[in-house]
Amino acid sequence: MKQDIRTLFSEEDDLKTLPKNHRTEFADKLKKQSQLKRRPYAWLGVAAILIIALTIGFNRVDIQSYDNQDSPSPIVAQIESVEAEYLADIETEWQNFIALADDPVLVERFRKKLKDLDADYKAISVQFKADANNILVIEALVENLQTRLQILKDIQNHINILNQNNEQYEHTI
Repeated sequence: MKQDIRTLFSEEDDLKTLPKNHRTEFADKLKKQSQLKRRPYAWLGVAAILIIALTIGFNRVDIQSYDNQDSPSPIVAQIESVEAEYLADIETEWQNFIALADDPVLVERFRKKLKDLDADYKAISVQFKADANNILVIEALVENLQTRLQILKDIQNHINILNQNNEQYEHTI
């Protein structure tokens, strides 16, 4: 079915002549098409976008107001209660230590050691306030409190042992 293109256009019988007003008809058809393409419900799209934007905005405001509430989470409340118990025990043990210790140098040495641990505890507390759900920070807080309490108990046991040995030596002499 090979044909020469030149032969197709050589036959002028097949070619139609255009009417005289074909340009105006063509322009009118273009105008009608452009009028049909207008969206009669374009305002619905704008309204939908506005509703979505408002919904997202209100949800963000609700989330932020929920985050800014002053009620502590259950984890924070538990940590604060454990902290209060340990601090009360530490204070009790410290008072017992001061009552047992006769050496002011020893008391001052342990006061300094406890102050260093307290400074570490305050630094860890700042991290805890920034990220209350981090288990490593919570463990560090509890471990610091346990260390302070254990130091006081150990030194009191040591002082009691020394006092008992001194009493035995006094009785043997």
